[in-house]
Amino acid sequence: MWGVEQVTAGNGVTVRDRDKIQRALDLAREICGLCFAVYVGDLPNGRESAAAAHAKLADPQSSVLVGVDPSRRIIEIITGTTAAHLLDNRSCELGAFAMRSSFQADDQAGGIRDGLMLLAEHARAPKVLHLNDPD
Repeated sequence: MWGVEQVTAGNGVTVRDRDKIQRALDLAREICGLCFAVYVGDLPNGRESAAAAHAKLADPQSSVLVGVDPSRRIIEIITGTTAAHLLDNRSCELGAFAMRSSFQADDQAGGIRDGLMLLAEHARAPKVLHLNDPD
């Protein structure tokens, strides 16, 4: 699992891919303030396995886990209760679609990066043009 605290290579992911994913994780957090983590590997029970990995994160309520099982062609996006207020199901579906498109082109790290960026942009609070309305 990759997150701000821990980055390892494996599961068909090169060191260069790991670095690309880590930069995307850091940027995603900077964009919206949520903690993102990525798990690439076996998800034997699909969503249930991803949810168990999400529960082990340092702050699961404010975290988003992107779980990818390449052998089963599964993408699971798990959001904590706080993160779910910023990321709805439609945004997560779009993130998964972005990843799936890149995966089909044999670009796993690029797909994860693209999915993370899309999720972070959707979780970003909208800009307020006129914070104080003059009387």
